Amino acid sequence: MKENITKLILGTISEKELLELHNWLNKPNNQSQLESYIRIYYDLNLTTLKNDEEKAYSKVLNEIDLQQKPKKKLIPNWLKYAATIALIIGFGYILRNGLFFEKSSNKIVPKNDAITLELDNGSIKKIDISKSTKVKDSNGRLIVEQNKNRLKYSKTTTGKSSLVYNKIHIPYGKKLEIELSDGTQVYLNSGSSLRYPVDFSSFPNRLVQLSGEGYFKVAKNSSRPFIVKCDSLNVKVLGTEFNVSAYDNESNIDVVLVEGSVNLNNGNLSSGKSVNLKPGEKGSYSQAKNIAVEMVNTEIYTSWIDGYLIFRNLTFDEITERLERHYNVEIENANAELGKEIFNASFHNVEIEKVLSFFNDTHAIAYVIENNKVLIK
Repeated sequence: MKENITKLILGTISEKELLELHNWLNKPNNQSQLESYIRIYYDLNLTTLKNDEEKAYSKVLNEIDLQQKPKKKLIPNWLKYAATIALIIGFGYILRNGLFFEKSSNKIVPKNDAITLELDNGSIKKIDISKSTKVKDSNGRLIVEQNKNRLKYSKTTTGKSSLVYNKIHIPYGKKLEIELSDGTQVYLNSGSSLRYPVDFSSFPNRLVQLSGEGYFKVAKNSSRPFIVKCDSLNVKVLGTEFNVSAYDNESNIDVVLVEGSVNLNNGNLSSGKSVNLKPGEKGSYSQAKNIAVEMVNTEIYTSWIDGYLIFRNLTFDEITERLERHYNVEIENANAELGKEIFNASFHNVEIEKVLSFFNDTHAIAYVIENNKVLIK
């Protein structure tokens, strides 16, 4: 139902979808899910919105009525809170009134760089995510099978006494899913690379090297730990789900544990300082090689897999860096004071123009597009 909730907030929900949402919300547990979802993705507490509830509800309902004419009696009180959010964060009425769109016809064309796979012999293969293919070794054995934006490695052994590595590089604006030969699934975000053995079977540890961001669903194997190495930080697990963000231009390496357990080690695996994380905790490894642990809402850190961009307490400069990475566009901010301001915002599968228009409409941030570059004044 997340899609229908989002459509309600955006003011694009149809009568049929509204009825489905109404029936779903008749269950108390689902009402609490709505409250949790809105709090996570729109950073608002529903209990603080009651004063403006009726006014916002009326405005959003009028806009929905322009499209599908749903009846007011279909909407329970719980949805009035969601409608209020549309008014407060400026997401409402976008299809009819165009508040979310840049009026200029000058659009940005994101770069379309290729995903590349480096094989053990040094050869480079481009990965076209619109196609499917198979990669074999010199003996004709299947190494990896590509199904569009997903790579799956064969579980057959290479028969070699030393590790054979592949390295995948994800450019800005792209994402990829990989299933390693041990069954571990890895989701790689834009601007990331992963170096990993083609075959783990003959070695005591399953070690991979990550730069950028990846979400790991590690196949359980109690006798052979899985280790993600990020610079001088090692993330050691047996079988679990967690997110690692280790971009070179960011000050911390963040590890967010969704389920299971992980061990963070800031040096030598046998003698370095280590910290164990519990589900719901984030471990942040600083340049000073210290590890700080705090409880977090894990969905904020993992929702990128489903196409969400969630910015929480980030400076505008930090946001523009993430937008450049996500969309593979160039953004130049000439306003140093603006760059230090803190913002919260959430987006789901929208074009870069819509994100920019949001900041323009809600925060009066002026920008122009010249020579396929975003210039912020």
